[in-house]
Amino acid sequence: MPRCNTSSFADSHLLQVATAMQYILNVVCRVNCISRAIQSYPLRSKQPDVSSFRPPNYSFSTGRVKGSEELSSAEYDKLSDETLENLADVFDGLGEKYNLNDEYDVQHAQGVLKVNFGSSLGTYIINRQAPNKQLWLSSPRSGPKRYDFVRARQEWVYKHDGTALHTLLEEEVSDIVQSHVKFPKR
Repeated sequence: MPRCNTSSFADSHLLQVATAMQYILNVVCRVNCISRAIQSYPLRSKQPDVSSFRPPNYSFSTGRVKGSEELSSAEYDKLSDETLENLADVFDGLGEKYNLNDEYDVQHAQGVLKVNFGSSLGTYIINRQAPNKQLWLSSPRSGPKRYDFVRARQEWVYKHDGTALHTLLEEEVSDIVQSHVKFPKR
């Protein structure tokens, strides 16, 4: 009968047990080191002082154009209505003068002027914003803008770049109809 070599089996098994024990000791040592390191740093038990915190102050559309003065409600109503009526008259005349597409449409009611140049060119919307005493423009070319009336210039001005409403409309609409179009200042 063949003889089993129990010595080599025991040696290999003993080697595996020793390797496992070495691994466990290394892990325990690392845990102890980490535990001591954590204990050396005291935890904050005090809450941070937020009494001096102030939220940032953002200003949006309510700021005024440099040089503009606050209009009375009556002045704003008169100027904004007059401006929208004058702009509507110019836009109404464009359809007849330049034989624009069938989709061209001008609507003016209740402080809103809507000018549709068709699906390929987009729609302009100019409306009153009585709480801010502004005129707001939504342009398919230049996007949204908010205009304040500047007495010194007698026109509606976009505060971020100083451009007048009628100037922007002249540029954009002249480009659309391929001919110079004149818009009134107000």
